[in-house]
Parts: sequence; C-alpha cells; structure tokens
Amino acid sequence: MLIKIAIPVCFFLTMIIVSCGDDTTAPSGPGPTPSVLSVEFTGDSSKVSLSGSSSMNISVSLTETERGTDAKGSCKITATWTICPDTTFSSYVLYRSLQPDISADISAATILCVIENVDDTSFTDEEVDWVTTYYYALKTTDTYDLIAWSDETSIITPGSVPTPSVLSNGNVWLNHVELCWTKCYDSDFKYYKLFCSTTPNIADDTTFAERICYYSIFAASTYTHTEADASTTYYYALITSNTKSMVSWSNELTVTIPEEVPDSVIATVGVGNNPYEICTLPSGEYVYVTNNSDHTVSVIRTYDNSIFTTVDVGENPLGVCPLPSGEYVYVANHGDQNVSVIRTSDNSVIDTVDVGYQPKAICTLPSGDYVYVTNAGIFDDDVSVIRTSDNSVIATVAVGNLPYGICSLPSGEYVYVVNSGDDNVSVIRTSDNSVISIVSVGNSPEGICSLPSGEYVYVTNTLNNNVSVIRTSDNSVVATVSLGVSPCGICSVPSGEHVYLTNSADNSIMVIRTSDNLVTGVLDMEYEPFGICVLPSGAYVYITNHLDNSVSVILR
Repeated sequence: MLIKIAIPVCFFLTMIIVSCGDDTTAPSGPGPTPSVLSVEFTGDSSKVSLSGSSSMNISVSLTETERGTDAKGSCKITATWTICPDTTFSSYVLYRSLQPDISADISAATILCVIENVDDTSFTDEEVDWVTTYYYALKTTDTYDLIAWSDETSIITPGSVPTPSVLSNGNVWLNHVELCWTKCYDSDFKYYKLFCSTTPNIADDTTFAERICYYSIFAASTYTHTEADASTTYYYALITSNTKSMVSWSNELTVTIPEEVPDSVIATVGVGNNPYEICTLPSGEYVYVTNNSDHTVSVIRTYDNSIFTTVDVGENPLGVCPLPSGEYVYVANHGDQNVSVIRTSDNSVIDTVDVGYQPKAICTLPSGDYVYVTNAGIFDDDVSVIRTSDNSVIATVAVGNLPYGICSLPSGEYVYVVNSGDDNVSVIRTSDNSVISIVSVGNSPEGICSLPSGEYVYVTNTLNNNVSVIRTSDNSVVATVSLGVSPCGICSVPSGEHVYLTNSADNSIMVIRTSDNLVTGVLDMEYEPFGICVLPSGAYVYITNHLDNSVSVILR
C-alpha cells in the first residue's frame, strides 16, 4: 500500500532558501598552503673583492646616474619558492625590506612582484646594492582572500666599499676655500666627486648639493672652491667610487667664509730705487724705507704721506729697525758689511758699525739695549749683537745656513732667526746669546714676526707658499697656513688679531686672522710687494713695491 506524506509548501521553500544561503558562505579553513622561500646571490661578483662584515655598515647606495653605464659587475638576488598546491590559489606577492619581520609590518617593505600564475615560482631582484643585508618574505593569497606567509629569509650581498677619504680644509679667504682629502689607494678606485651645499647632511640627500669637482685619478687630493660667498656657511662631502659602482662618503666638512676685510690702497708714495724693507717709528710719525739700489733711506711723513727727507747710508741697504725710544734707526748695509745708525731728530748718520758678511735683517730688543743683525754671507751664517750704548759688537752667535729674517719676543728673552738655507728657525736666548732650540719650518723661510703677546711667531716659507705658526712655549709648529706665491714680508697689527704679509710673486697682500689662522682678506697689488709694517695706531699698513720704486699705503 502506497503511503503519501504531505509536505507543506512553506517548509519546502524554507529549505531551498537555507540551501542557497549555505552556497554563498566562504569556507573557514586554514587558508592557502604557505610556500618555502629561499634566496641566493646570482649577480656577477667576479670583480668584487669580498670583505668581512666590518664594512657592512657603510652606506653604498648609488642613484642610476651615479652608477653610470660603464659599471663593472652586477648585483642581483634571485628568490625561489615552493609551488602552492591548492586549487584555490590566487597570487604570490614577494616583499623585500632592509628590516626583519616583514609580515608583522609591511609598511617598511617594498613589493617586488605580484604573480598570478601558480607555476611561476622565482623572481630576480636587480634593484639591490653591494654590501647590504636584505630580508625577503612571500605572501600567498587564495580566491577567498585568505593569506599565508612563507618563512622570512635574509641575504648579504658581497663586495667591499672603497676606502673612504677624510676631508679637510687647508685655508679659507674671501671667495676661496682650499679643500684636501686623503687618497684612496684601492686597486679598483674609479673616481672622487666633491659636493658642496649650504644645507647640511649631504650624504643623506644630495638634492640641494652641487657637484663642484670630479677626479678620475686616485692621486688627486686637493680642490679650491673659488665661488664661495663672504659670511656664508658651506658644507662639503666627498664620494669615493670603485669600479663596482660602490661608493663611500667622507666626513662632512663645515666651513664658514669670513667677512671681507675692508682694506684699500689710499696713497702711493714714490721712494728710491728698489725699495726693500720698511719700519715705523714708535710714535708713528715717520716711516723709514731702505732703497737697495740707491744706497739710501727714504723717510715718509705719515700724516700727509710725503717724502720728508732722504738719508745716504751704505751699499745695498736691506734691513731697517728703530730703537723703542725712537731716537735712532739702524740700517743693515748688505754690500758694505756694516750697519748705519741714523739719528731721527735730524736724520743724520751718526755711526757705522762693522758686522758680518752680507748683513740682511735687523731687530732690536724691547729694552733697546741691543740690536741683532743677521749675516747671510756664505762665510758667516751668524748673528751680530750690537750694544746700543756704544754701538759695539759684543757677541756673535752662530746660527743656520743663510740667516734672513729676525725678530725678538716682546719679553726680550728670546730672538728668533730664520735660516733660509736650512729650512728652520734658530732660537737665541738673549741672557747668554746661546741657541737653545731649532724649529723646522717650510722651504726657504724668509720673513718672521712675533705677535704682541709673544705666544706665537709667524714665519713665511717662500717656496712652500705658506706660513708656519710656532708656539713659543714649546717651540713647536702648531699650524701651517696656505698663502699666495712667494710670501716674504710679514708683520702683526698692534692688537695681535691679524697678521699682514706680502706675496711678492703674485702681487698680493693677505690678512691672517690669528684666532683661527684663516686668511680673511686678499688685496691685489702690483710690482712685487715686499717689505711691510703697520703703524702703532693700527690704522695704516705700509708696503714697499720693489719693482715700482714706491710705497703703498693701505687703510685698514
């Protein structure tokens, strides 16, 4: 017997609706099968010298422009992973980062590729640098937007960066900055690039920096930035690159350009033939100039810069200095082997003192009791000590070869003598006239002066084109200042804040700020400036023009 069961229509419809709802609900399973990731270096490192981890912290990033088309070697990393076996596979996404734990925070990572073909299980990363640690992780996504992360793996690219240079500045004046750096002796050296900016941290961002020089020879180690502005702070940094397109940055150097010293020539005074040395009386009323070829001394009256008188002295006068009292001026006659003594009240020669062969430079002790004269002749190489009370030579001190410039410390305890032929300075103790120290300086030193404090002595090195700064407390050279060509005459202003000097071969006057030994002023001259002195007021500087038979007066 057939039994029929009646099913209400409403119940049947309800079953259909529920069944349809179940078909649209995503599975709540574990998601796609995670891949196993591995990475390896697949570039060309045959020209890269391997190094230990000590160099791994050096930044070697290069832009495509910096890399250039002639870069040697290639830096590549290839990532491979196991295939996803799931039929619900949707895509692989490969991430790279410089930091670990990519899956925990993908904001710092870079997406290298998105692959929707399940069989594509490798990718070559060519946007990597040498000597860098990279982290990789792969995210697999299925059609239900469920994800699974691979293991995270890391790799260090091979190579060694160039030896970084140490950047420093040799001198600063007006619109010039002399820069120098230690050389890179690596066999794979390629170039140096020097950058300049008015914004710091050049290595972090070169956007605001200007490349001011490019050298492709390792021996290059200096550059002069000639377009600097006064009262401006500049930042400098140097890139050293090798043939693998790897670079290292030097230290960043900060240089402030000083304000221009407002020197100007206000007068030119005609004197005798081939003026040489020059000095001022302590009163500042008169300046005395030796005229080497005329065998005379010109006396300039400073209030109107006129020639007051001319005094006949010995043959080829060179050095000249006054006594502290101002009553007498002593003149070294290079061709006569003697010293003329001029009485300043009437500008007459009242005495002649025989000294050594070819006397050159002359100075007095602050007490005025003695005058010291360098004898530069090849048969002497000594210093004559004249007692001013009776103008007699009371001692002769043997020094070095070709003694030229000479100066006394303000205390009068020591006299410093430049030995041009020996490239050094002899220090004479005046209490017993013995040489107590010899200080090596530059090549062919000539001029010398002491600061009013007596703490430092400045020496011009003619063939090195620089000045050596001697600390008198221990007679050591504590600084070397680069200058113009053939510096010779030198003097300090009364305050000791600046030293003025003449560059005879390039016709210029330079001003050194003694607080930091920077050149803060350059004044173009003519006709081979040589001797130099500053009035006691400090307001005016007088310079002999050796080839123009004149004296220039500079307003400070």
